[in-house]
Amino acid sequence: MRENHKPTSVNIFWFRKDLRLEDNNGLSKFMSFIKNSSESGKKFAFIYIKNPDTFNFYGKKRIAFLNECLIELSESLKYYGLQLQILKGSSPDIFKKLTGEFGSMNLFANKQVEPYSVKRDALVKGIVEKNGGSFNLFSDTTIFDFGKITKDDGSLYTIFTPFKKKFLSLLSDEMFTEKYCDFSCLKNLSKENNDIIFNNFEYYNPSAENKSLSASGFLKGGSVEGLKHLRNFYNNSLCDYKKNRDFPALSGTSLVSPYLHFGAISIRECFETAYKKLETVNVKEGVNTWISELIWREFYYNITFHFPHILQKSFRPEYDNIKWDNNESLFEKWKTGKTGYPIVDAGMRQLVKEGWIHNRVRMITASFLTKDLLIDWMLGEKFFAEHLIDLDFSCNNGGWQWSASTGCDAQPYFRIFSPYLQSAKFDTEGDYIRKYVPELSAFSAKDIHKPADLKNIDYPQPIVEHQEQKIEALKRYRLKHNY
Repeated sequence: MRENHKPTSVNIFWFRKDLRLEDNNGLSKFMSFIKNSSESGKKFAFIYIKNPDTFNFYGKKRIAFLNECLIELSESLKYYGLQLQILKGSSPDIFKKLTGEFGSMNLFANKQVEPYSVKRDALVKGIVEKNGGSFNLFSDTTIFDFGKITKDDGSLYTIFTPFKKKFLSLLSDEMFTEKYCDFSCLKNLSKENNDIIFNNFEYYNPSAENKSLSASGFLKGGSVEGLKHLRNFYNNSLCDYKKNRDFPALSGTSLVSPYLHFGAISIRECFETAYKKLETVNVKEGVNTWISELIWREFYYNITFHFPHILQKSFRPEYDNIKWDNNESLFEKWKTGKTGYPIVDAGMRQLVKEGWIHNRVRMITASFLTKDLLIDWMLGEKFFAEHLIDLDFSCNNGGWQWSASTGCDAQPYFRIFSPYLQSAKFDTEGDYIRKYVPELSAFSAKDIHKPADLKNIDYPQPIVEHQEQKIEALKRYRLKHNY
């Protein structure tokens, strides 16, 4: 017998953007693999890797939300006598160390579409396979695997409506059926010490980190909270979604975006919720509109998969050379909600205060930054990324490029939001503005949208004149079209 004998193989499930035990495709496959393995192949572990460097791109509220998801996930595993090991460091370094200690491994995870995640997974795959192991990736964050929806001739969709039609033509009930995760076999195995604890690693403690952060966002993390919001939306708001979704003072949206991003709830659960509601109602417009929004998410994920250059450039290269002013003083006033345009300021203050911002107001604030202040959309995208608890690269990038008219199927460059008209139309009574711009709380519904017309008020004058900036924006965008 060899001395210092080490296991020749260990089976690892690597949690990433799928922080739940239910309806998790990769986890379901992992459970089946363990259940059907030989006795010698039943050593297993559950890990999450926290690279401290990535916190450079996280706001405190988003870190706190992630930690809440991890705390709940850890407690859920403990119910089965299992442990979530949250390892600290870069993924390639950790797997180099693990393969050095255990030799070969069977590594299971769900796919991620972001270019930096794809690059990371390629490095990990090389490390694992070099040591005789396997890296098994599964589709979980979208209904269809990345890149599977193409035109009949194999070419790519860059316009949403035909993508949606193809999506719906291929969709079947089986595609959003729950992926069952059977923990029964592991519950017994854990008592036999088949769940391996990794020593000599630095661990990340989400509970301790949250105590030091002293930060909480608009929403609390975890699957329980995510499903609660989804049920509330189903019961109270889904049927009226089309009618109410653009009015930020109303509770008209689902609030599930951060839970989808971190995988605290599954995309299949959202589609199942929508189609279940369709079966019970006569007026289906609201439900179908929400389904369209879910498909927009799939569309943007596919754009990221096929066109990874959007990480650093415009989708449409002709817009990479737009002359941006990038005035630092104006940018600072936009970030702090001191532009003199109440609906813009309300949105930016909500973002910084709560880590979330209503979708209609996301479009208004993004349009204002790019077409009124003539500031590069990438700076706005980055600021949103630093503050949003629901930050999702594909959706954030897609939304910003839509507003800036630089993306695929974006709004035309000549369609420029008037912050005054948007405010009067979607916050008619001014309730949303009053909540986040309290210095205007005493103003009437008539005056609150354009307080610059009044004298002696404790609120900034508009930092730019909208009509003048609109003319200049049109001139700069037209140059890209050789008009």
